[in-house]
Amino acid sequence: MKRTKGRVTMLCVSLAGVLALTACGGQANEGQNSQTGSSESAKTKTIYIYQNKIEIDKALKKTAEAYTALHPDIQFSIESVSDNFSTGLKTKLASGELPDVFTVLGNQDLKLWQSQLEDLTDQPWTKDMIPLAKEGITGDDGKVYGLPVSVEGYGYVYNKKLFQQAGISKVPVTLTELKQDVESLKSAGIQPLVGAYMDWYQAGNFLVNMGIARQKDPLAFIKGLYDGTATFVGNEIFKEVADFIQYDFANGKNGLSTNFNNQTTQLVNGEIAMTLGGNWLQPTIDNGNASLETGLMPLPVNDNPKENDKLYAGVSGYWAINKNSDVKKEVKDFFNWLVTTPEGQTHMTKDMQIIPGFSSFSADNETIGDLGADLSRYLKEGKVYGSYNSYYPDGVAQAFGEAVQRFVAGQVDKDGFLQELQNEWDRLAE
Repeated sequence: MKRTKGRVTMLCVSLAGVLALTACGGQANEGQNSQTGSSESAKTKTIYIYQNKIEIDKALKKTAEAYTALHPDIQFSIESVSDNFSTGLKTKLASGELPDVFTVLGNQDLKLWQSQLEDLTDQPWTKDMIPLAKEGITGDDGKVYGLPVSVEGYGYVYNKKLFQQAGISKVPVTLTELKQDVESLKSAGIQPLVGAYMDWYQAGNFLVNMGIARQKDPLAFIKGLYDGTATFVGNEIFKEVADFIQYDFANGKNGLSTNFNNQTTQLVNGEIAMTLGGNWLQPTIDNGNASLETGLMPLPVNDNPKENDKLYAGVSGYWAINKNSDVKKEVKDFFNWLVTTPEGQTHMTKDMQIIPGFSSFSADNETIGDLGADLSRYLKEGKVYGSYNSYYPDGVAQAFGEAVQRFVAGQVDKDGFLQELQNEWDRLAE
């Protein structure tokens, strides 16, 4: 999900390290296919993956190495990108270098990219996709166009030890309880919150989604936004969310100069008690501070515990295949290995620490960590709101995030903020 702004990492993997370094070096473009970005030689084929989950970059590279060990003729070039992912993908398309595999968010994003995607309906794993995962990547033609990467959920990621030091024995499920706990943390000399408001991504996707997900019928509300029968302006739920955003920002520290990297570093170092985040942070926590005990808790916006005791969850994205790729058969083989073999499934659930969008296998609490375990519990208890950012018009998430930045900076008031959300939706939905 949220990724480090502007950060790009790449890898070429093969059994021979020297060959891999050569392939990733100054001659990386030699033999590159102008349509797909794939470099091929007489002996090897390269699968170019362009994806937006920066936090699984290291684990995905490990998985690629394992696959190359089994299939020495297959190499990988893995590029993991953050906030500018969509723009970068469009640039690659315009230059005729669309990757072999790339992330599609589903729903509206699927409509945008469907003409470029390989039909995967006949792949054996599609029958095992859970409904939540399958509906987002199924086109109007009934065909499946991508592999679900992970079921992810978000709320506040909190430091259990710091909560205990402040005398907090249970997570808050009302706004009043949250405010009391924040004051307890401050009294104990603990920084309660930090928000990454410097980047638009979290605000535009996660914070604004809270208002849509809490509507009585989120999809009907979204339909109303498109046809003009619904509006952000004056919406009571969005007013509550706006108040929550202001509270979160006010009790954070240097929010407008804090990006995702800073936010995550402070969490991993035990410098803050809680921050907006999800189970995607588990690999980073384990790599940076394995002894850190964390949990995933709700984001209470009012004093109704039944409404607040929920997390937000959805499929983070899908790996789709460029229909013009010269290695699409090899990619399909890799996908099948990933989700239908014990070794591939282990890489997904243990190394990448994801909750799979398939009924055929699952991740146990030990492998997905504290955050995944909390999300799984909320999912099993049916205490989740949906995640609807993939239904937005193209570009709206960024516009929303920038509107949030202006709001917390005091450039617009609450009513002005909701009007900006409406204006941006109307502008980009045309």
